[in-house]
Amino acid sequence: MNLKGLIHRELGEGLTEEELASAVGVSVRTIANILVDELPQDPAVWETFARYFRIHADFLRSGGPPHSEGLFDLTESAHPSPLGPMRKVPLLRWDQIDQMVTSGEVPRLIQAEALLETDVPGQRTFAMQVRDNSMQPLFSEGEIIFINPDLPSEPGHYVVVECEDGRPERALLRQLKEIGGQAILHPLNRRYEDLSVTKDQRIWGRVVRLRKNL
Repeated sequence: MNLKGLIHRELGEGLTEEELASAVGVSVRTIANILVDELPQDPAVWETFARYFRIHADFLRSGGPPHSEGLFDLTESAHPSPLGPMRKVPLLRWDQIDQMVTSGEVPRLIQAEALLETDVPGQRTFAMQVRDNSMQPLFSEGEIIFINPDLPSEPGHYVVVECEDGRPERALLRQLKEIGGQAILHPLNRRYEDLSVTKDQRIWGRVVRLRKNL
C-alpha cells in the first residue's frame, strides 16, 4: 500500500486530517497535497511518515521492497533511536518463512526481499506482506505485518498457520478462535470460510504489529 492509501486508511479509522498531521509531525497542507497525488519532494518528510507508519522510507516511496531479493546477514546489533532500540528484521516472501520458523535459532544468513528497520521485539521476528483480502478490513493486501514465532498463541490472536501439506507458500493468515473445544481459523472477510485446525498443522507465528501493536 502506498502513502496515499495509508493516509486514507488512517482517515477511515476516524482521524481528521488535522489530527493525523499532528500525530505524524507534518503540516495539514502536506496531508492534503498527498491526497491529490502531490507527493513530498523533501526526503525528510518521507522519513517522518516512515517513522509514523514504522515502514522503511524507501519501501514507503516505492510501494515495494527497498532492495532486490538477496542474502542478508542477521547478526547486526540493535542501535538506539527516539523510538527505542532499533534493529533490522527480514522481509520475507511467503515461500521463505520456513527459514525463520522451522528452527528455534535465528539464522546468521537469510534469503529475503529486504531488511526492515523496526523496534518490534523478538529474536526471530520477521516481516511479510499480506497477500490477499481474506483478512480485510483489518489487514489489507500489500500491507506489512510483523510475525513473532516465539510467542504463544491464544484464541483472539492473529496468526500465520501452516497449510496441511506443509508448503510455506500456502500458509494462512487468520484469527485463531475456539468453538466447542475446536481451534478454528477465522477469516475477517465473510467471503472466506472458517477452517478447523488439524492435529498436523502448526502455528508458525503470531502477528505482533500491523503498523501498530495488536
